[in-house]
Amino acid sequence: MVTPLGFLDTHTCEQIGSTEPCVDLWSSLVCLGPFPEEGVCFQDADFQVHYLDRDGLIKLMSCQWAGHLLLEDHRLLHERDLWAFPPPVSPSDPFGRIPSSEDAGCAELLRSGDFLFHHLYVASVGVVDGIDVGLGLFAMAEIPQGTVLGEYTGVLSRRVSEDDGVYGYGLPVVDPDLVINAKDFGNLCRLINHSEDEWNAELITVHHEGMLHVVCRVVSDIVAGQQVLIHYGARYWRVESRCRVQLSRCGQSGRVHEAGGYLSH
Repeated sequence: MVTPLGFLDTHTCEQIGSTEPCVDLWSSLVCLGPFPEEGVCFQDADFQVHYLDRDGLIKLMSCQWAGHLLLEDHRLLHERDLWAFPPPVSPSDPFGRIPSSEDAGCAELLRSGDFLFHHLYVASVGVVDGIDVGLGLFAMAEIPQGTVLGEYTGVLSRRVSEDDGVYGYGLPVVDPDLVINAKDFGNLCRLINHSEDEWNAELITVHHEGMLHVVCRVVSDIVAGQQVLIHYGARYWRVESRCRVQLSRCGQSGRVHEAGGYLSH
């Protein structure tokens, strides 16, 4: 199976290198599959548990569901041979220090668009130190170190301003300045909150079938009821509007509330 990519300039989905014709983006694997039949588990602010279908989750996240990576336009794909990566690079190793999806153990996950749905649930975090943190991603069962939760999907585009990084992840490319932005398209990875010193997962870039992808990997064992947290990086907090929420997210316990009320299964 070849990994599908979606393109916003033509609203089509293609399997790069495949002889299959382009298909409509909205009916493609990029926007439709895979998704658990029973839905995604959601714990609301009153600790009530619901299972949301795709439409329900789209409404909750306020963005279109994307199971695979989208590109802003076809030019990005055609220009990828001109991207400049940090040294050392060579004709035999054009991506330099960026690991392959095979080495990172996520090649099949990227091809299928699968996610660790049955080990995770979405919960309302609520107000922390006067700031509405919104939603978070939590472990339903223990998740061991080294587990890849899924791909960080969104729209691969050229960074225009620092505001592009609100839901964005900057790629390790010297030129052009590229970001995967999950503001309008994304999956559960866009719900992962920041922690300054208690992060238990990380986003890593891998090269896969000639394209860059980002996946979320667990760096320390996560127990049931614990929030999945990453470190957003120093560049994210350079934007003044985001500094107001930094203190409320730093050093969180990663739980919904100190008093309890965690999802139990």
